[in-house]
Amino acid sequence: MSDSLADDALAVLLLCAFQGGEGKHYPLRLAEYNRIATILYRRQKRPAFLLGDAPVHEIANSAQVNPGRLQWLLDRRINLGFCLEEWQRKGFWISARSDKDYPERIRSRMRIGAPSLIFGTGNQTLLTNGGLAIIGPDQIPPGRSIRACEAARVAVKKGQTVIVTGHLKMAKDLVKVAQEHSGCVIWVLHDGSLRLRLEKRNRQALSRGQMVLITAQSPEAPRKTGDRGFVGSLATALADELIYVDGSKNSKDQFRVASAVLRYAQTAERALRSKVCRLLAGRKVSQSIEQLRELGAGS
Repeated sequence: MSDSLADDALAVLLLCAFQGGEGKHYPLRLAEYNRIATILYRRQKRPAFLLGDAPVHEIANSAQVNPGRLQWLLDRRINLGFCLEEWQRKGFWISARSDKDYPERIRSRMRIGAPSLIFGTGNQTLLTNGGLAIIGPDQIPPGRSIRACEAARVAVKKGQTVIVTGHLKMAKDLVKVAQEHSGCVIWVLHDGSLRLRLEKRNRQALSRGQMVLITAQSPEAPRKTGDRGFVGSLATALADELIYVDGSKNSKDQFRVASAVLRYAQTAERALRSKVCRLLAGRKVSQSIEQLRELGAGS
C-alpha cells in the first residue's frame, strides 16, 4: 500500500492519522489541517512539501499549531510504514483529500468540511454511483423500521445502492435486506476498526464487489476520539436521494444525521426536494421532521 500512495497522501497521513502511541501529540483536527493546507496553497505548494526541507516551524506558527507537535507528527514515517503494511494486510484502502481519486461527491459537496482522510474496504467504485441513503437517529419504532426495510428492497430492485450509517440496528437490518436481494451497500461507520467486514455475510458481499465500508477515522484511533458527525455528512454527500426515518421520543442522534439531512434538503433544488428527500414519521414528530416539512421534504 505504501508504494501506491502519493507523497501528498503520506504527508496527510502523518499529519492527521492516528498510528498508536501518540500520547500528548494528537494528530491534527480538520480545522488545524485546513489552516496548514491553506498556507501551503497560498505558497503554491502541495502537502508533500512538508516531507522535504519545508520551514515547518514557520508554517506551524502561521497555522496556530504548536511547532514541536507538527514536527513530531511528521517524524513518524518509520511507524507509518508498519501501519500501512498492517492496514494492507487487513484489506484497507486510504484516500486523502489531496488525491485525485478522493470521492468527488464528498469533495464537491462537503468542500472544506470534507475529511482529510477516508479509510475503507471494499469496492471504491460504489462511491461514485450515488444511491439512496436511509438514515435516522438511534432508536427507531418497529413499524418505521419495517417501512425503511421495504424502501431498501424497492431501491435494490430499481438498481440503486443503499447507503446506511453507523452500527445501529436499523442499519444492520437495511444491509441484510439489501444483501438478501443481491443489492449494493455503502456503509458509513463511526470508527476506524471496520470490524463489520469480518462478518460472514459482509465478507461475501465485499468479495462480490457489492459493498464498501468507509470511515473518516484511522484504524488506530482510540475509540473515544474523532468526530462522529462525519457519519451523517458522508452519507448524505454520497446520496442521490434520501429517506429520513424519525426516531422514538428517547432517540439520540450520535451521528448527527438530522443536521446532515437538513443541510441536504436546503441545498437540493426546490422543485425536486419532495422527491429526493422523503420522510418516515409517526403522528408525533420531532423538530427535525417539522423543519424538513417546512423545507418541502416529501412524506
